[in-house]
Amino acid sequence: MPDRLTSLDATFLNFERPTAPLHVAGLYIFEGTPELEGRPGLAGIFKAIEERLAEVPRYRQRLAGVPLGLGHPLWIEDPDFDLSYHLRRAALPSPGGRKELLEYVARLHARPLDRTRPLWEVYVIEGLADGRMALYSKVHHAMVDGISGIDLVTILFDFEAKGRTPRRKGRRLPEAPPSRAELLAGTALDFAGDIVSTVRKTVTDPRALLVNAAGAVAMRTLAQLFRPAPEGPLNVPVGAHRRIELAAISLDRAKAIKDRWSGTVNDVVLTAVAEAVHHFLKQRGGARPGLVYRVMVPVSVRDPSQRMTLGNRVTAIFADLPVGPMTPRQRFLSVHREMAGLKESHQALAADRLIAITSWAPATLHVLAGRLSLSGQRFINLVVSNVPGVQAPLYVGGARLLEAYPLLPLAGNLALVICVSSYNGSLYWGLIGDRDGLPDLEKLREGLELGFDRLERAAGIRRSRKAARGRASSA
Repeated sequence: MPDRLTSLDATFLNFERPTAPLHVAGLYIFEGTPELEGRPGLAGIFKAIEERLAEVPRYRQRLAGVPLGLGHPLWIEDPDFDLSYHLRRAALPSPGGRKELLEYVARLHARPLDRTRPLWEVYVIEGLADGRMALYSKVHHAMVDGISGIDLVTILFDFEAKGRTPRRKGRRLPEAPPSRAELLAGTALDFAGDIVSTVRKTVTDPRALLVNAAGAVAMRTLAQLFRPAPEGPLNVPVGAHRRIELAAISLDRAKAIKDRWSGTVNDVVLTAVAEAVHHFLKQRGGARPGLVYRVMVPVSVRDPSQRMTLGNRVTAIFADLPVGPMTPRQRFLSVHREMAGLKESHQALAADRLIAITSWAPATLHVLAGRLSLSGQRFINLVVSNVPGVQAPLYVGGARLLEAYPLLPLAGNLALVICVSSYNGSLYWGLIGDRDGLPDLEKLREGLELGFDRLERAAGIRRSRKAARGRASSA
């Protein structure tokens, strides 16, 4: 029987709207020419994907629904798979700078994926300034989470300019799509198996009991979420169009700050976000003492045995970030205490247990929940995602990857999402905003860069002039 979507995977389908597609994406900037003579450069990614697609069979699969919506959809091989549909080329208008690139990518990012086909697309973008090229890829969140997405990049990219020989796998003939009777029978068996598995785990693993400490934390988390988050300009209904801003900051800068104040890189990232939001609110005239924004921070619960597997193994924690006027050190210490407290409370484990319990609910209830409007939610103010990446140079066709920006979706009235991924010694930030709700999105990017400057000064860190000029640009 084909693979079935988990309850969490299906949630990303059920909550999707035509104006709020739920795919994860990445924007990658490459050198325009390969480092080794005879290599094809970024244009060679079409061949690389064709050669290596057998290593990720899900990319040849599409969704198949269960009759009457009695079960979650399944992944079946697409008998009409057309690689040329998923791989596309484009060129920017002159001068091919940051503005032209982000305008084009924002339009691509706003378009939903076609659910009748495998849920991914890749664009090679030419015409960038300095002869560089870009790659924009998007995959539906029902297929991957941030961690598995990073693993897939390492399949398509090379660690050496000379490339590698793909692992050959024999192509199986496409299986016949399951019949209605097979779909219904498989749904019944999977549902029964999920219940038995969860009950067995509950009996044998004390951590899984909802009445234990993790369960108590889960209840406290739910109570916290039902306490309304503050209203503000980041929580307006999301429309059909997007804005994108990018920032690149040396990872060493974050490490120096966290070492000076005995924290973590994640503490620095969240403090910088709080600095950026404060700067933005001050520009809007909405910064006030004591203001705290509630932020959802996705957390991977994928263990080493699940590396390279598709689907979602992600939960979330909910942190209160101080965004009112205060010194950078005060802000950092507040964030550090908040994150340390959440770690000690095992909030992520509790949230994961709640997600597991929801898998017992019939698929029709998940679909109905997905149809509820989130446009007026008051649980959180924004989403901040921080995913560790590859700390070594990557190549496609011998062309070196220079910058790697993560891009996430918007939904409901969450008009801003900030995502950051580390690559080869730098933190690359993607800020995605609703086009109409956040016409001044660049103020958040400015606040992020100024926030790092403020944190360094407060920590007594002095950078050389060369380092001070070292902010990377996207084009």
